[in-house]
Amino acid sequence: MNIKYLLLFLMIISCSNNDAQEADKYYNNKNYDIAIEYYSESIKLNPNNTKSIYRRGRSYEEIGKYKKAYNDYMKVISIDKKYTSAYLSIAIYHHRNSDFLLSESYSKKALKINNNFYLAHYWLGRSYQNQGNFNEAMKSFNNSISLNKNFSENYFYKGIIFLSLNDSNKACKNFLISKSLNFVDSSDLLKKYCR
Repeated sequence: MNIKYLLLFLMIISCSNNDAQEADKYYNNKNYDIAIEYYSESIKLNPNNTKSIYRRGRSYEEIGKYKKAYNDYMKVISIDKKYTSAYLSIAIYHHRNSDFLLSESYSKKALKINNNFYLAHYWLGRSYQNQGNFNEAMKSFNNSISLNKNFSENYFYKGIIFLSLNDSNKACKNFLISKSLNFVDSSDLLKKYCR
């Protein structure tokens, strides 16, 4: 009797893994609508598969279904309290909706799990910046830079802060670095503020 249940369990897991692998293939090829279908099938077979739930959420986000994405991210952290990427995705969701306090809160939760997550430092910086807390924003951007010197958006938003503080010299230096790392928005600000 136990062997029968074990075999049934293994068959379900196998089907779930096949659906998840197929979904990953579509996800990686940016066929998000199809990926969502396969992730949904995988989740039906294994409702606690956090990777599939998270990836389905990312797929929803990519096609602009932000509330559905948010619901998946919340489901992920209800299953796995240490799923750092889900906390960060929730932070970004709140940032997109201009709820910078919640964005700050979820960025900090991600950092509490993994303090070396440069994107969490970056989004924390963006949250602080939008709240007008430039000192904390600068610290967060600098922490992010210390972990990944090639992430251009840190320099861009540091430049924006320096512009707000009327320090165009430091702003221009940051815009130059950002541009050298291929962040297109830096070019316009370099033309406008830096001669």
